[in-house]
Amino acid sequence: MNSLGIDVGGANLKVAGNGVSEIIYFPMWKMAGNLKYKLEEIAKRYGAEKAGVVITAELADVFRNKEEGIRFVENACREVFRDVHFLDLYGNLVKEIKNPRLFSASNWVASISFLLSEGYRDFLFVDVGSTTTDLIPVKEKAPGARTDFERLRNGELIYFGVLRTPVFYVLRSFERAKLCPEFFAITADVFRITGDLSEEEYTCETPDGKGKSVEDCMRRIARTVCCDLEELGKESAEKIAMNTKKSMIRVLRREIRRKIEENGLKQVLACGIGEFLVEESHECVRLSKIYGEFSKLFPAFAMFKLVENI
Repeated sequence: MNSLGIDVGGANLKVAGNGVSEIIYFPMWKMAGNLKYKLEEIAKRYGAEKAGVVITAELADVFRNKEEGIRFVENACREVFRDVHFLDLYGNLVKEIKNPRLFSASNWVASISFLLSEGYRDFLFVDVGSTTTDLIPVKEKAPGARTDFERLRNGELIYFGVLRTPVFYVLRSFERAKLCPEFFAITADVFRITGDLSEEEYTCETPDGKGKSVEDCMRRIARTVCCDLEELGKESAEKIAMNTKKSMIRVLRREIRRKIEENGLKQVLACGIGEFLVEESHECVRLSKIYGEFSKLFPAFAMFKLVENI
């Protein structure tokens, strides 16, 4: 029976399996009604009847609360796959979700559980995605903080990523001008300009609904300081992009060092589509060097490996 690991997120569906590595932009807040049909399409494409699923979509504002979101995703998966397993916040694989809140935002648990099964110990796991960044300190087992609220308080969840984060959240000012708190530009625009992402890797929607070329991105960046590109100039747009990247690196460097010192950890394991940012922040092991493209959707890959032989 073919198996898949699936990370059902608020903005993306990530799918991993034998020879399968796919990130599908799927804004849950707009497309929740199509989830079952999209999963059916995925199952048919890969001939899969079995799946391991982690859920991070429950906070999408289409749902009244997290329990409703978990149940919605659970039901869709059950209707599509003959054999489906879900992972809770304590690393338990189950076929039936009894307490939905124990399955909320559990994708990082999949990654840690798999790495522990691979023999890794004493590490800081850093996963930089499209929207958020996980910094999980691990000794002999997974840490105590489980909910996203607890992880935010502990500095184990940073709410920025390399695609969907508004630029003004990361960079507060440029040449003494405060950036506008408007949805003018996102970090995907930044990393197109810095050359870290290709146009194909800019998978989410643009803030203005226009193109993803470097010049398009510069035009959006210019608006963050109340300019058009002709007024601001390409050189200054590039500076804003580079300053934004440097700001993210500073935060990562500070938080990575703090977690290593607090927990006496030996190494940093980095993954995610923003893995490159970790490497520029601190010495690390890039999981892409070991697991290839699966590094970009590591929780889905971890779920695939965890359920493959069950």
